[in-house]
Amino acid sequence: MYTTDLQYFGTIQFIQSLMIERKIHFDHLHAYSKMSFKNRTIIATAQGALGLSIPVIGGRDQKLPFKDIKIDYQNAWNKQHLKALVSNYKRSPYFEYYEADLEQVFNTNSVFLVDYLILINEWVKKQLKANWVVIEIDTPIAPRTFDPWVPKNYDQIPNPIIYQQVFEEKTGFLPNLSILDLLFCCGGRQASALLMPS
Repeated sequence: MYTTDLQYFGTIQFIQSLMIERKIHFDHLHAYSKMSFKNRTIIATAQGALGLSIPVIGGRDQKLPFKDIKIDYQNAWNKQHLKALVSNYKRSPYFEYYEADLEQVFNTNSVFLVDYLILINEWVKKQLKANWVVIEIDTPIAPRTFDPWVPKNYDQIPNPIIYQQVFEEKTGFLPNLSILDLLFCCGGRQASALLMPS
């Protein structure tokens, strides 16, 4: 069983690890940690990679268990994130296919971050027609498998999955972005094939 953290539209490498491992336990009991992909995702723009963050009530330095972290909607971050996706991916081959569903996801005003990330995990799984199974456990479990890629080093992954990106002519290839980048550029079927090569 693969015990790890939920991610906000996780990186391509993270989603690939879920598809390979198949039996997943998302640990909600550990303390919230800053500078992770729990509330961050990275997309492509004409200027390069752009990080999008979900603000949390109490700021990023709190030590509450992850399951108790609440989302802060004071600055309408969800509308800003959706607008960023539309403006950067509207010309991508498959964005139009996902746009209406994503609008619903971004308009889901979950109180707790963990609930929102569970919803996103299920959405991603559905788009990829993936078959990983989430196993619920009430007590902490060891060992945990930490995704080594965080916002400060995510792009240093060896042997990244390569595909045609929207702004590649301007920025060069940007490795290990949000799974959204792969879905918008390749569609679910090709994305699944790239994530699970035969």
